[in-house]
Amino acid sequence: MPDDLTPIQREILHVIRRLARYNGHSPCMREVLDEIRLRSTSALSYQYRELSAKGYLRWKAKQPRTVEVRLPGEPTFSHEGNEPGPPPDSVPEPEGASAGISPDRVAWVPIVGQIAAGSPILAQESIEGYLPMPTDVVGREEGLFILGVVGDSMTGAGIFPRDWVVVRPLFEPPQDGSIVAAAFDGAELEGTVKTYMKVDDQVWLMPQNPAHTPIRGDTAKIAGQVIAVLRRL
Repeated sequence: MPDDLTPIQREILHVIRRLARYNGHSPCMREVLDEIRLRSTSALSYQYRELSAKGYLRWKAKQPRTVEVRLPGEPTFSHEGNEPGPPPDSVPEPEGASAGISPDRVAWVPIVGQIAAGSPILAQESIEGYLPMPTDVVGREEGLFILGVVGDSMTGAGIFPRDWVVVRPLFEPPQDGSIVAAAFDGAELEGTVKTYMKVDDQVWLMPQNPAHTPIRGDTAKIAGQVIAVLRRL
């Protein structure tokens, strides 16, 4: 029977199992991060909690290197020794109340992978983690997601490689001049960030860098409109 794991969750389980067998003890989170495609302990902590809720991972509270893995098809854990608590050696994510911020002013937006701002590439579909975003900026709409940008075709619009863009799904055609995330070849986010333009009956995805050429967008699926850009300094 199919399991309920995402690709990144399967990867995490296999990495933990392999490192535990090689080292003779459970790995810490930093050791796991060195082997997978997540960027931060907060993203990995989220996946640990998800795997624990699904019954594939457990640990003893406040005790590092006690992570145990159950792969799909293996017997379920016994309840003995499964103490509640945050993931071991994780950096706790601040809750809105404890941080002095009202929870209704924060939207936890999933990071779902990368999208090209240049040549189209296949984005990582699995959720890598969540980022808290102020609702004053992104609103309270359902379905928001964050994509990492690669490529330099949108530098003229202030979107640079390694930026993150917050995308709002669209349920009607975008307006000319909107910056959109466009998907090609099915539901997976194999796509690009471009400016949407319709000329007569033809859709064009326009770069904002003279080094790149426009892309015909008649067969593209508009995954959503970019509403915010995040940048590391």
